[in-house]
Amino acid sequence: MVMRALCLLLMVILLLPSEVYAADFSMEANDFAAVLLKNTISNMEVSNKFIDVLNKASQQLSDPLFQNLWGVVYGAIVVSAINNEIVSIVLDHVSKNQSLSVKVGLAFSYLGSNSSTVFGPMNASKGIAMIMKNETDVLGNHSYKYWGNETLLKAYARVVSEAFYKNIVFTTKLFKEFSKAWQ
Repeated sequence: MVMRALCLLLMVILLLPSEVYAADFSMEANDFAAVLLKNTISNMEVSNKFIDVLNKASQQLSDPLFQNLWGVVYGAIVVSAINNEIVSIVLDHVSKNQSLSVKVGLAFSYLGSNSSTVFGPMNASKGIAMIMKNETDVLGNHSYKYWGNETLLKAYARVVSEAFYKNIVFTTKLFKEFSKAWQ
């Protein structure tokens, strides 16, 4: 999900004429933090609703949905194993090519030498630490709402507790069908 958003952002940046994005961008850090929290909450709500759909479907289908989900798990593991093999081949090629290896090393060196800019210092005055600090500030500020009159803190707490419950129920149903799936 994050990767898709970053790719979309990169495409927009590359397609815009330079004068469009040449001006400085600034906004309140708390507003940015509130948007990030709203995104996290809505992503969790989507996951919760998807689990609800699977649970409802399992009650209406004659097919053993939770038993068959083990086939999806198997398929995901197969695809992941093949993807790991592809990545391994590419990394092996990179490791044997000096200019490519140097680029990777330079990237990590650049990130490390700019770690206080990217990650931020302990006082959270910049970088990712600043974003996270602003998220904690926004959670305690009741003027930031999720939707309607629900504060971000109440919405986040609600969706986390719902996710915890729904995932435990889902996992229990899934593992009840484990032995049937592997007979």
